[in-house]
Amino acid sequence: MRYCKNCGLLAPHDADRCPQCGTPLPPEPVAAAPAHTGARYTDESRPAPEEVVPALSEWATLGTLLLFSIPIAGFILSLAWSFGFSKHPARKRLAQAWLIRTMIVAVIFTLVCIALALTSFVTLTATPYYYAF
Repeated sequence: MRYCKNCGLLAPHDADRCPQCGTPLPPEPVAAAPAHTGARYTDESRPAPEEVVPALSEWATLGTLLLFSIPIAGFILSLAWSFGFSKHPARKRLAQAWLIRTMIVAVIFTLVCIALALTSFVTLTATPYYYAF
């Protein structure tokens, strides 16, 4: 089995170039007799390596965050970019993070408003009314 030294792809045995990046493959090693012919176990507890995502430039990040700060348009853009309307994976992750942050802030704001409304309602109903005639 041969691996591409440039991108790490496992290459087919009959390929002379990497099918992914086009780099010439090293010659196939001579197969030696295996020293151990028993069962081989793989470490399945180890997670697979994540794909490396190129980062946005500082200006692209700043522009994206400025667009998100526009009240309704920013929410619509964060929804659109979160669900795949962006070709750049870093922008998609930024939009997902912004959308999650926006949802958390909205839930906290809603809970605070409900708590304030309940306390003011309880205060108004518990306060006796005195009329001076």
